[in-house]
Amino acid sequence: MLSRRAAVAAAAILHRRGILSRHITSAKKKVVVGMSGGVDSSVAAYLLHQDKSLEVHGMYMNNWDTSDEEGHATCPADMEYEAVRQVCNDIGIPCTRVDFVQEYWNNVFAPCLDEYAQGFTPNPDVLCNREIKFDAFARHAKHLVGADAIATGHYAQLLPMHDSAASSTDSDALRLFAAVDTNKDQTYFLSHVSAAAFQQVLFPLGKFTKPQVREIALHANLSTALAKESMGICFIGKRPFGSFLAQYVPPRQGHFVSVETNATMHAHDGFSAYTIGQGAKVPGQAAKWFVVGKRDQDAAVLVAPGTHHPALFADHTYVHTQAFNWLAPPPFSQGLIQSSVRDDGKPATPPPSHTSATTSFRCLYRARYRQPLAGCTVTIVHDLDATGLHPARHNHQQLSTDTYLKVDFDVPQRGLAPGQSVVLYRQDGLCFGGGAIYCAGPSYWEMRKPLPSPLHDWHV
Repeated sequence: MLSRRAAVAAAAILHRRGILSRHITSAKKKVVVGMSGGVDSSVAAYLLHQDKSLEVHGMYMNNWDTSDEEGHATCPADMEYEAVRQVCNDIGIPCTRVDFVQEYWNNVFAPCLDEYAQGFTPNPDVLCNREIKFDAFARHAKHLVGADAIATGHYAQLLPMHDSAASSTDSDALRLFAAVDTNKDQTYFLSHVSAAAFQQVLFPLGKFTKPQVREIALHANLSTALAKESMGICFIGKRPFGSFLAQYVPPRQGHFVSVETNATMHAHDGFSAYTIGQGAKVPGQAAKWFVVGKRDQDAAVLVAPGTHHPALFADHTYVHTQAFNWLAPPPFSQGLIQSSVRDDGKPATPPPSHTSATTSFRCLYRARYRQPLAGCTVTIVHDLDATGLHPARHNHQQLSTDTYLKVDFDVPQRGLAPGQSVVLYRQDGLCFGGGAIYCAGPSYWEMRKPLPSPLHDWHV
């Protein structure tokens, strides 16, 4: 049973911080919480249950067949569901288990396989949020229990814009904002969900830090209070990614090729399993080598020595405009906004003379989960404007005659992998949206330029 002191304290925090959506206004609105057996979703359900005007249901989603192709258990779904059942009993709410195995396979896993086969690096978590958690799950919750809203344990906030950038028709619409805990903020993974889907969603943890969430769970005596955080992709289990992928995408044999000398170095174990920026285990080499590109025609994986090799860094990237999911009104009509000074201290570059101010704006970006937000300039370009692309560029296709968002970074960005997402933000944490990287501009190695300082770095 929950301690009365913990329940009262959590309820006070919940109301003081304005966690509840403005949509939940009358008695006994039904909220279904997507639960995983971890501490975050458990505390989300617990906090919502403190509001007695809400009828809270816990629901566990099983998205993957619990045995792999060789019959070995990969995702301990039964154990996770038991943890969910136990914590729902702790809280005093009903618990249900639902399966989205077919939906996950068709709408998340199969598209990812297609991307891997083409040499890209998709993000299953981004697709799962868009296709399963905030679509199939939301529809199922509404159908099963008549849910007025769903909730999850994501670290993110949904708030109205209430500023001059919002029109009178959408100023009250809920928009995605970064979480208070910048280290746990998960808006990167939520950036491809539709803005409409968020209007019936609650994120109870958005204003809390992870230590505070743990503290609430401990005070409430939740059985998941000390649960370890899940890491990695569930369906892969503890297997090497390459061996897992080979069961679905026929391995394309090729060689590691030095980007410096173009020398063939050693055979690799599968073209699709490598992503730009990751470490490459090249036999016989004393230094640590990293993947800097992939060449489709001969399945070559291009590598370079050293964490800060110039071949790993680029000044800009491109996102197809049709692939970018806008969660807030595009700020192009505002011209250059936010800051006129770049992160490196230099003045922000104005739009090109042939480009009107309405096609370019300043904002912040993130190209990897947990990467600190950094400054950039976003410009709408067409194929003829997308200059600086090497004709034999090894890690992207040639730009077609479509329209793109060109994201110019204030300082060089490391390891830009086509298929991963670039997400844009306003200074106050408003998430403009995100889209998959189509290709990166030429690397510093290709441009024969030395790397400046500072650098925005990340490590696999």
